[in-house]
Amino acid sequence: MKVSILGMGAFGIALTKILKKEIKISMWTNFEDELKCVELKRENSMVLPDVKINKEVKLTTNIQNSIKDADVIFIAVPVSAIREVINLLKPYIKENQIICSVSKGIEKETNMFVTDIIKENLDFEFSNICAFMGPSFAIDLANNNNIGMVVASENYELSEKVKSLFNENNICITVTSDIVGVEISSAIKNIFAILCGMTEGMKLSESTKAAILTILINDYRLIMGILGGKESTIYSYAGIGDFLLTCMSSKSRNYSFGKLIGQGMDLYTALDNMQVKTIEGLYTLDSIYNILKQKEVNVNSINLLYDVIYNKKEIKNLLKEISN
Repeated sequence: MKVSILGMGAFGIALTKILKKEIKISMWTNFEDELKCVELKRENSMVLPDVKINKEVKLTTNIQNSIKDADVIFIAVPVSAIREVINLLKPYIKENQIICSVSKGIEKETNMFVTDIIKENLDFEFSNICAFMGPSFAIDLANNNNIGMVVASENYELSEKVKSLFNENNICITVTSDIVGVEISSAIKNIFAILCGMTEGMKLSESTKAAILTILINDYRLIMGILGGKESTIYSYAGIGDFLLTCMSSKSRNYSFGKLIGQGMDLYTALDNMQVKTIEGLYTLDSIYNILKQKEVNVNSINLLYDVIYNKKEIKNLLKEISN
């Protein structure tokens, strides 16, 4: 059994730590300088310091060689790079190969989810595509902490095959056919994490935070229904599990960004303070805001955050304004 991991970022490296030892692994990056740095130390110190990549894992910038004879191809690049990577993959992929996305979010320009982009560009049957999601920081996976994850695919046998790749001593994996709901969940939780971070930055009481979290969970349920996901997915690892992890942890980049916004910083000052260019929740906010607007649906939490981020709206009573 062989797998190919496209992307040498934190989550891609973490995957190498939870796959069964007998599986052959190839990792690909599109950047020669990244390959050289990772080869030198057998780690990507920029995103996951002190986590060593096993010597058995082959590293390459040749995507054709990386996916050759691979049973499963994991897509582990940022959403903004998905389309480019799929186009590089297209000339070499075989119809019997499984594509598994671990990338969370929505493409800003098209408002498309990752598996939809894959399907559109490869002319694949949807039954060849799955998503692997759940409440999991890369460092926790790499350290073999106990984690709950979900494999989502319309093809049950495919889900079980992907599930069988992982060492389940520390990982509890469930399967679902609701790939749409899983992708919705993995995207919108980043928006709500910004709002939850704001409650910390504004130094709101624990009681107020709990009330706001209740409203966000209800808005989550509302958006899930509007976009075509199943309500049952909300109560899975990929649903409430990922929602709570992202919305309540300072390890979350989106939560940390929201905290700075809550302290009174504007968009660009907050980004400069964090020394990053990308906050996943911002891309998702733009997309979800536009999708809901097209559907003529108002979700207060989404509208309010959009106004705070882009129109510099001042908030006097977050709970009252988010519940109106």
